[in-house]
Amino acid sequence: MRVFFNAIIVQIFLSAYIYWRGWQGLPDKKYIKIPYASIYIAELAIYFMGFFTSGTGLLPFDALHSFAWIGTTWMLFTIYMTILLLLYDLVKYINGRKKIFALDLKAKKPRLIYFCASLLWVCCVMGYGSYRFHNPVVTEMNLTVDKHSPNVKDLRIVVATDIHAGYLIDKNIISMYVDKIMEQKPDIILLVGDIIDYDVKSLYEQRMETEFLRLKAPYGVYASTGNHEYIDLGEEKDEKILWLSKYAGLTVLRDTTILIADSFYLVGREDDKCTTRKDLPELMQGVNKDLPIIVMNHEPHRLYEESDAGADIAVFGHTHNGQFFPVNTIMSISSAIYNTGIIPEHLKYRSMYEIPYGYKKKDNTHIYVSSGLGLAGPQFRIGTISEIVVLNVKFEK
Repeated sequence: MRVFFNAIIVQIFLSAYIYWRGWQGLPDKKYIKIPYASIYIAELAIYFMGFFTSGTGLLPFDALHSFAWIGTTWMLFTIYMTILLLLYDLVKYINGRKKIFALDLKAKKPRLIYFCASLLWVCCVMGYGSYRFHNPVVTEMNLTVDKHSPNVKDLRIVVATDIHAGYLIDKNIISMYVDKIMEQKPDIILLVGDIIDYDVKSLYEQRMETEFLRLKAPYGVYASTGNHEYIDLGEEKDEKILWLSKYAGLTVLRDTTILIADSFYLVGREDDKCTTRKDLPELMQGVNKDLPIIVMNHEPHRLYEESDAGADIAVFGHTHNGQFFPVNTIMSISSAIYNTGIIPEHLKYRSMYEIPYGYKKKDNTHIYVSSGLGLAGPQFRIGTISEIVVLNVKFEK
């Protein structure tokens, strides 16, 4: 809850800064400044109303969905506008001391032109980001596992992570996701954590299970837990996970190993937030390592655990690849630092990843960290993609 209140405080300050910079450039006309001020007042009112009524049942789902969309969109908008306006203020400060430009950057006209240009640029970028979010890509890879699989020689694995079904990613979007997954003609479907966003109430309200029940595959539809499945918003213990298995019809593997078609193993690990999470070697006791082993693990920390345990394929999510610029760039830089080995393992931040996104072969283990299908928060992909991963696996020895 503290994170949400911090977000509100940050948004108030950023909105105030943007508002003031825009106000300074506007002509002194009431018919301009009154509508301008009204936009900011209305946005903050919607944000607060959505925040304090979410989960109370005081507002219908459609209203909360709209409020959540407006609030999260405004949050991203304020971030980008603040960066651009701070850049202007920095140049203005330097110019005041060094006289680089003859133009008076304190005057109304250049302020207004820059503010409008920034506004147009941010709107265009966010429009593109919305398109990228609503049009997921299919990332397809061909993998070979050098093991004998008695009854399954080829396996088409469809992986989706970080769906985040809830108030923002509603039933209409989930329906599109399900259609896209089923278009891939999967042999097996793996949903690798953060299937639900923050609370399960919105899923009951939308009868969201009717969409998940459309997921079908010859070898089954499996899920593992993510950190969002363990976010506590006053619900019964494990209610989200219960919904996934009881209503959505998914086989949820919670620190569970199963043998499929007497040919390959599937291991579903609990998320790091689970206090009773087991070590991978303990999960794989009794596993015949002559057969292929596939591991689902939401958070891509300590990838050596999967490779050391002898997994052939390990799929992850969680990172969203930063979700939007510049976070994706920051994650790439932190990954490069991580992989230098100069930081001891116990001192590495949890937000640092060996692989923030994409494929890597670590020893004999094929690893893929997905950018995720859905999103937490703003529905924009700027510099990243929403993706479904298709792994065409050939077992041969």
